[in-house]
Amino acid sequence: MKKLVFIIDDDPVYLKFMKGHFGQMPQYETQVFQSGPEGIAALDQAKPYLIILDHLFTNAPDKTGLDYLKEIRKKQSGIPVIYITGLNDESLRAKTKKLKVADHILKNDAFLIHLRTAMDKLDSPPKGILSKLFKK
Repeated sequence: MKKLVFIIDDDPVYLKFMKGHFGQMPQYETQVFQSGPEGIAALDQAKPYLIILDHLFTNAPDKTGLDYLKEIRKKQSGIPVIYITGLNDESLRAKTKKLKVADHILKNDAFLIHLRTAMDKLDSPPKGILSKLFKK
């Protein structure tokens, strides 16, 4: 059975990167949402294995990914969320950590590498002494 991944991002370039990335991995199936409300509403019909959530949405400038993350936590608290953003902001990183994201990734040249590393951690969490080193 394929693992369902929700991608909630309004940036067509990063959506193309991520769709291509997941297209190369047959164990995953993706659903793409270009607005937070669409992605949140879809949680009523499906429980994804993972949600990839952007921070800034040009189609909803009054809300950020943090607002949507709180809504996701209310609807389905156990789903891992990988938070992605172009902002290199330590206070934002602290807020996402407090909301227990699986990972916080910057949109940069190494974005897909960091995304794959975060997904690998989800698929095979460290055990033993390594779990103490990689504790969130």
